[in-house]
Amino acid sequence: MLDGESVFPLAAVELRVLGALMEKSVTTPEYYPMTLNSLLAACNQRTSREPVTDFGEDEVTDALDVLRAKGFVRRVDMAGARAPKFRHIADEALELDRPSYALLTVLFLRGPQTPGQLRARTERLHAFRDVGAVQEALEAMQDREAEPHELVCALPRRAGSKEIRYAQVLGGPTDEGGVEEGGVADEPATADAGNSGIGRGSRIEALEARVQTLEDALEALRQEFAAFRKEFE
Repeated sequence: MLDGESVFPLAAVELRVLGALMEKSVTTPEYYPMTLNSLLAACNQRTSREPVTDFGEDEVTDALDVLRAKGFVRRVDMAGARAPKFRHIADEALELDRPSYALLTVLFLRGPQTPGQLRARTERLHAFRDVGAVQEALEAMQDREAEPHELVCALPRRAGSKEIRYAQVLGGPTDEGGVEEGGVADEPATADAGNSGIGRGSRIEALEARVQTLEDALEALRQEFAAFRKEFE
């Protein structure tokens, strides 16, 4: 069981490192566990990250040390490998099921989001049947038997907004007065399009998810090539 007083809050770089490990373990398992170089590239990638960061090697190394001490990450020394690799054990430490794992990963990487945005952006991690299923999972994450009892919180609805945004709480209090650093403004309320019953915001989110899938695959290839080349420099 985690001791919340000694483990939380997690710093921004720790959340990014943990989120990147959680994401890549599912989306690119062939490149997992991850070397420091590939993890650094994953943290600073230009897609599916808000805000885009420019963390240095020392910052990511320090974050890994802290996460290992807190029981979220383990170092893996593989026979024949030129560099150590790292894997997360967040699912074990936080007792996450697949829906909460997917939601928490994307919240770590992209800040506060609406249920609709979360459904689109978790597509490669877990296929929610609809936005209602996302809402159910988020509500379950606010009142758990396991420690910590709360993983996410609902932010106040903003003027002109159709949906409530949700934020992870493992990084400490969230600025509820506006978009948290790394947060995403939700789509304004829109009328349903035609007879399909799908609003413009939903269509945009679906297209965004498809583009991100392609961008993430390309980014993974770039990361691994750069890390491979650097190991032989």
